[in-house]
Amino acid sequence: MKVTFLPSGLVFEASAGMSIMDAIRACDLKLDAPCGGNGTCKKCKVMVTDDGGEREVLACMTKITGDITVDISRKDEGHRILMGGITREVAPTPAVRVYTLEIPKPSTADLRDSWLRLTDALSEAARVEKGFFKPNLRVISKLYNTLEENAYRVDAIVCADEILDVVSVGSPVLGLAYDIGTTTVACYFADLRSGEQIAQASLLNPQTTYGGDVIMRVKYCVENGMEGPTGDIRKALNQLAANCAASAKQKMKNIYLITVVGNTCMHHLFLGISPASLAYAPYTPAAAEPMQLAASEFGFTVNPSAKLYMLPNIAGFVGADTVGAALAASMDEKKQITLLIDIGTNGEMVLGTEKRLIACSTAAGPAFEGALITCGMRGAEGAIDHVSLKDGKYTYSVIGGGKPIGICGSGLIDLMSELVRAGLVESAGRLLPPEEIETPEGLLLKDRITEYEGQRAFLLADAASSGTGEALVFTQKDVREVQLAKGAMAAGIQMMCSRLGIVTGDIQSVMIAGAFGSYMSPASACGIGLIPPELEEKVMAIGNAAGQGARLCVLSIDEYRRAAVLAKRIEYLELAADPQFQDVFVDELEFPGEDE
Repeated sequence: MKVTFLPSGLVFEASAGMSIMDAIRACDLKLDAPCGGNGTCKKCKVMVTDDGGEREVLACMTKITGDITVDISRKDEGHRILMGGITREVAPTPAVRVYTLEIPKPSTADLRDSWLRLTDALSEAARVEKGFFKPNLRVISKLYNTLEENAYRVDAIVCADEILDVVSVGSPVLGLAYDIGTTTVACYFADLRSGEQIAQASLLNPQTTYGGDVIMRVKYCVENGMEGPTGDIRKALNQLAANCAASAKQKMKNIYLITVVGNTCMHHLFLGISPASLAYAPYTPAAAEPMQLAASEFGFTVNPSAKLYMLPNIAGFVGADTVGAALAASMDEKKQITLLIDIGTNGEMVLGTEKRLIACSTAAGPAFEGALITCGMRGAEGAIDHVSLKDGKYTYSVIGGGKPIGICGSGLIDLMSELVRAGLVESAGRLLPPEEIETPEGLLLKDRITEYEGQRAFLLADAASSGTGEALVFTQKDVREVQLAKGAMAAGIQMMCSRLGIVTGDIQSVMIAGAFGSYMSPASACGIGLIPPELEEKVMAIGNAAGQGARLCVLSIDEYRRAAVLAKRIEYLELAADPQFQDVFVDELEFPGEDE
């Protein structure tokens, strides 16, 4: 059975029993499936043409029974991926060091082999005992020619007790730092000699076809194996490396050091470690320690001797990305009580001072990234990103300026806050019918209350105004999803405060990391109680702090070591195991009322 994919024109021969989603994955094409292909999120809609005509179907639920054409044109291209963030200047002292050596030429009076000649000179320069450096056959195989071509004056590129390469003096020595997010991947390209960032690149995490959140991806791997998710992310990272090298007009062979952060699930999937332990209580990681590995074993086509440094995890759902963010934010040096929140596909938080730090994780992100929302989407072209109901007038802005095709996280928070403030949603989370609306602003907006698939909804855009040709709505179910997500995060903050013996008003600084946090309105977040309202004036966005933490570690071995110490210092609070959590969570489900 022949499947022709548009717009690429790729033709695939499908076998019996395959779904359209199976064929998409087999062809290494990408299509969002936040629910992991269970038919519940309805985000994998594609246009199918066959003898029966053209129709829209769910790729995950539609079996291929004959020759078809499948249009998977993405309606949400142009994603807003955050690269910048809070950072610190550090002197370039990476794990990879460079020593310029003057090596004595061989003579009848000095018959040492080339390797011994090199290591003797290097041992003296590095102030280590002779015999410290272990043999590297890749270096040895070309060493004589390299020495001869450079008149025995060369740069030795070293990591710990390994000589990674011997090159002409002044040759480029480059590094890569990655932040593997559940939704996006960011890459930073650095000159390890100067410490300068010379390029950066990003893309959507290709694993989204296996599920929109870590739970769905773990489930997929447990049931189907890890080959697809692991292979996809490794290809993506190598492609980003190639993109950066091309942009900076550098060669991949000059890349000698790579650092990686990511949540625990992304960490495991990239390394090829089964994430099965994350699926079952008590949700412990298979490995949490920092690791120094050979980059060539993980799909990188960089220098064959390059090193891969993985930052440590803290717990099953607080990973190396949180460590990277805490490092970039210098949480281990804070005199004031500081709350660090990374609202991504998962909601990780760290609270405390230099004396004590506590971390927890809440299942908040899927709603805020649109996965569980009827017309939700990521922050991409066509997404409603901000909403106002001021004076009873509904206005919104759209990324890219065109017609809306959905609503992203920052728009959701604005909308939810405005619906509560205007009296269209009561504090318990019920979207009111028109006849129960009493506030002056609400009365001006009551005509936007409509019905959608048997439930009450707020009309975001009618069919004529939307970019999909269909009405966009925010339903009662969507209100509940936002309510659950904000309740989980707010409860997490309360529980950490309780563990530290403080109240939320004692928090002196709130640092919001991640793309969603950078575009989110602090007033709106406080308006729904996602962040305690009394902290509104203390909120600051710090961008992609996790990526900046990875960047610090590729530039400085001291920062990498500091990250390892920081990860051990941070106490993990398992919310589900605390008997008080459920009561606090229920309390935090309500939206702030007029008296709050």
